[in-house]
Amino acid sequence: MPATPPPIARREELARAWTASTTSSAYIPRAVVEVEELLLELVDQLLESLAGDDAAAAGTRIGARLVDEGLVDPNALQATIDVLTEGLLGDLRQTPDTEFAKRTVAMLGALSAGYADGLRNYTLTQQEQVKQALFNAMVRAEHNLRATENRFREVFESSAVGIAITDLDGMCIESNPSLSQILACPPGRLAGRMLHDFFLTNDELTGARGTPGDVRAGYRRVLDGEAERVHEHRRLRKEDGDTAWVFLAISLLHDGAGAPAYFVTMVQDISELQLLQDRLGHQLLYDALTGLPNRQHFESQLESTLGRAESVTLCFVNLDGFATINNSLGHPFGDRLLRTVAQRLGNVVARERALVARIGADEFAVLIEDRPDTPDLNHVIDTINAELAEPEYIDERGVGVGASIGAVRCRAGEMSATELFRAADTALRKAKATGRRQWAGYHARDDEEARQRDALAAELPAAWENGQLSVHYEPVVRLGAERTVAARPVLRWERAEPLAHRDCLELAERTGLSVQLGPSMLREVCARLSELRTVFPQESGALVRFQLTRLQTGDADLVRAVHRAIKDTDAPANLLEIGLDTAAVLDDYGDARDNLEVLAEIGVSTGLCGFQGGPRELDLLADTSVRTVTLAADGAGAAGRDTAGPVLREETERLVRAIVAGGRECSVLDVRTEAEAHWWAAAGATSAQGGVFGLPVTADNLATLPDPTRPVAAG
Repeated sequence: MPATPPPIARREELARAWTASTTSSAYIPRAVVEVEELLLELVDQLLESLAGDDAAAAGTRIGARLVDEGLVDPNALQATIDVLTEGLLGDLRQTPDTEFAKRTVAMLGALSAGYADGLRNYTLTQQEQVKQALFNAMVRAEHNLRATENRFREVFESSAVGIAITDLDGMCIESNPSLSQILACPPGRLAGRMLHDFFLTNDELTGARGTPGDVRAGYRRVLDGEAERVHEHRRLRKEDGDTAWVFLAISLLHDGAGAPAYFVTMVQDISELQLLQDRLGHQLLYDALTGLPNRQHFESQLESTLGRAESVTLCFVNLDGFATINNSLGHPFGDRLLRTVAQRLGNVVARERALVARIGADEFAVLIEDRPDTPDLNHVIDTINAELAEPEYIDERGVGVGASIGAVRCRAGEMSATELFRAADTALRKAKATGRRQWAGYHARDDEEARQRDALAAELPAAWENGQLSVHYEPVVRLGAERTVAARPVLRWERAEPLAHRDCLELAERTGLSVQLGPSMLREVCARLSELRTVFPQESGALVRFQLTRLQTGDADLVRAVHRAIKDTDAPANLLEIGLDTAAVLDDYGDARDNLEVLAEIGVSTGLCGFQGGPRELDLLADTSVRTVTLAADGAGAAGRDTAGPVLREETERLVRAIVAGGRECSVLDVRTEAEAHWWAAAGATSAQGGVFGLPVTADNLATLPDPTRPVAAG
């Protein structure tokens, strides 16, 4: 998903802010106008990279460029990060853009790394120049001792890099003021001390980063000729007890005969740069709002936990209705509630060896390393729900939230980290499908079926694109008169195991493809209306019954798509009947109610499908002018089957009579046998569709639909 950088029009404002900050916090040996021109160029490069896919690479180049242009004061980098963070990420407080934020943080981290590399190269160059000056001074000492000594002393004393000359045992013979400042030790107290005593090892740092082992190993490598010079990141302890990160360079000075005589050790304090890199690294691994590990960090911790634990419990917790809280009470209120949820989830597992992370906008993960006394899943989930349900009072408003929870408990070796993560996500989706404040566990068989359905749903758009998914036409039969009077468009997916209309619609609804399919199917159907008129010359009503899904019913572009299809094909509007999903209209989902009214206004026949016959549905029917009511196949529409009980049949007969008495046509789906067809005819249903009346035909075979003048054998 492309990131959304700030508008280019702000480039000059950002460059001016950058210039003002760097020139006021650091010494830059250039005119302010020149600095502003340089930074304006770099701003353009940053904005261009954030709009593309090379933000990190651009950050590295720009960091190195700053050093090349002479901005080598460490304060200049801090000023740069502060200005760019505010300038690039400040607007996201009001309009969050997760992708842009990730790219910006990655770019700033890369900029710091590029600056560090550039500064290191700059320092190495200085070091080589100093070393060469020292060497040349010693060679020329015989000829011009005083002049050489003055030159050496000037370089030595004025260098911003700490320099120490030690004997081959590491005892300090001479040091410059910069080293004294870095070590917080007066120059007079350094002479005669072992320089390596200041440097720490990993054991002393209790796990902090640094080069393992004693710094003396580096000196031995140089002395033994294994390396001409050694460069290391090291941590040292100052004379006052504080610690600092430094960049260390070790090399040798030889005497006139070429034998090793002294060590030259150069030390540059990089503590501020290291701190900045650590802070950026923390931002990449932790959620800024709650302080919890983010998804990236959680996934890495999940893998390491599975490698050591005998059993783990993983819960995905998705807050119910959190968007409603944000929309009604505001995002600041929602942010505070998220912090509260993070704290309470931590309380739930406070006695366990556990990790809580925020892995989505309103989704959290709780990972527990199971012990013998770890509670069972029901207890864990009950505790989570109880913690979250307790109202949180913010600005005198008490708000409690519920959660849908997916939970998995597995033993070592049963699942990989990826499989466990997906299993918890699958369980969460199952819980959310059953309603609010529900939880579900993971079952391998259910998961396999869900994966197969998900795979089919993912393949569906390509099937439509390449023609495997196509529109067929099912006969609509007039019961009693026993003739075919219209066609119903249905989908069929031609594959090794063909999928029928109902399965295709379920997959299309899951992916949202049904909204895209609607206009395409409408154009196909309207293009066939003139042909259907020749197939059914005696019929004066609608010849096509196009029944919509919930998403299609609420689509804001439905009326426009219908109008365009009719106009493009020059089809008579009255020959097309659009059946809207009853539940969508009742729920006022999207533009469902408006669509029902406007379709009738443009001359299209309308109907309701998925009708169950409840009081609200009957009340809706009384307020509309729909032509056809199609009963839900799994509700009242199942009354004609052999398995239907007497109560269902009696109530369905009463419903059918009420629909027909109101001047509507009552239609049923999936009629499978002649007995079902006769029962529906006796119950008063007007029309029916189903396998007993013949299989759907392709668009090119509409003429093979049953002859309307010939009785249908199935009744």
